[in-house]
Amino acid sequence: MTDIREDILARLVEVIATVPGINTTHRNETFITPDQLPAGNVLDGDEEAITEKTQPIVMEMTPEIRITQHAEGIGSALTAFRADLIKLVLNDATLNALTGSNGKIRYLGCSTAFEWFEKQYGTLQMRFSFKYPLKPDDL
Repeated sequence: MTDIREDILARLVEVIATVPGINTTHRNETFITPDQLPAGNVLDGDEEAITEKTQPIVMEMTPEIRITQHAEGIGSALTAFRADLIKLVLNDATLNALTGSNGKIRYLGCSTAFEWFEKQYGTLQMRFSFKYPLKPDDL
C-alpha cells in the first residue's frame, strides 16, 4: 500500500525539522505554545486531479508550511527561514523521488502575518505545489 500524498506530507515534516533554528515541528497543529517557537507546521492543503481518464491519475497537492517565531527583527528571521525552506524542499531527493518522473515540485509563494502581545510574533505561510501519480489500486 502506497499513498504518495501521505508520504510527501510526512517527509515535509522531516525536512522542516532540519531547518536551522526550528525548535519544534508539527502537522496540522492548531495550538502552538510560545515555548515551542520557532515552530514549523505542515498543513495538509488541497489535492486536485490534473488528469482523470488515464492511469495513473496525475494529482496536484498544495500543502502550506507555516513557520511561527517571536523575535526582534522578526521580518529578517522569517526571510532566513524562507530561504532555507525553499532550498531544502525543492532539492530534497526523497520529495523529488516521490513525485516520480512526470511529477514536479514548485514554490508558489508566501505571505506573512504579524501580531503583538508581550513580544512581536510573526508567521510565514509558504505554499508549494506537488504533482505526483495516484494509482488507486496501490492505496
